[in-house]
Amino acid sequence: MTKTLIGIGNAAIDGMVDVPSDSTLHDLQLTKGACVFAGNDDPRMQRVFDMFPNYIKDAGGAAANAICSYAALGGQSRFIGKTGYDDHGDFFTKSMRQYGIAFDTPPTKETQSTFLFAVVTPDKERSFLSNHGASHYISGKDVKEEWFTSGTTLIIDGYMLMSDGGPDALFTAIKYAKKHGSETIFMPCSLTVIKEKSDYIQKIVPNADAVICNEEEALGFTQTDDITDIQSHFDWGVVTLGSRGAYYFTKDTNGVIPIPSTPDIIINTNGAGDNFAGGLLYGLHNGLSIEKSVKLGQLCAIHVIGRDGARCATSLKHFLEEL
Repeated sequence: MTKTLIGIGNAAIDGMVDVPSDSTLHDLQLTKGACVFAGNDDPRMQRVFDMFPNYIKDAGGAAANAICSYAALGGQSRFIGKTGYDDHGDFFTKSMRQYGIAFDTPPTKETQSTFLFAVVTPDKERSFLSNHGASHYISGKDVKEEWFTSGTTLIIDGYMLMSDGGPDALFTAIKYAKKHGSETIFMPCSLTVIKEKSDYIQKIVPNADAVICNEEEALGFTQTDDITDIQSHFDWGVVTLGSRGAYYFTKDTNGVIPIPSTPDIIINTNGAGDNFAGGLLYGLHNGLSIEKSVKLGQLCAIHVIGRDGARCATSLKHFLEEL
């Protein structure tokens, strides 16, 4: 039986802008490669709107991106995330349904949908300025127990910990997953999350079966200079290493898988790790070894960094023939 992947995270809209140098990041008080969180009245958000009125818009959100690549490969999936009653919310919902993803979380009337700017520097690194908006209004009531069975896997987006209602929804999902035998995968998503929400993370780790993260997040998590130390916290996991490939571990084995090819075009790195996670999980859920599953995730990541947005094409099934 093919497993259904359930993602819980921010129902976000990404506004992608290219800047000529890192000096723009300094001017906007952004941290390179990380996410800075802006409130409704933060003048930086309006300033970016004014500076870049022709930004490229796409649906995003870490867990949402991951389950899109999972669905594009042929997997069944569901997303839990809160939008507002606005054009951005309609845009996000339409995007999810284009991939055939079940998404029926009721919107909130309290505020606008989650929006973030992905600011791309010449080295193709992306740095974020995020207004969580509607994500603050998600709660445990938006998570339904009947969605979870032994045939589902839950992937949780660490950015949820940065919104007011996110922890309640996230821990409700973990509770149902544990009760019904669903595997739980943790994506911390940002070093900022690890640093600022360590109390929540300490509660997540004992209930998570696996982790998918990048090298910076792994080292921030373990507070060491050795990524292999993360093995003591999870049954299995994968740490992406950029151009050096990916480190994987299980209870029985570990190793590094180099990237299969050098990308011909890199537009930006937004969504690379998320799409990697979706490809990885699709492979594991469909009988591939962890080594081949890592390679499938890498193909999905390479694909998305050659696109303007953080979302993959609606079909990636051809990648299955390349393994």
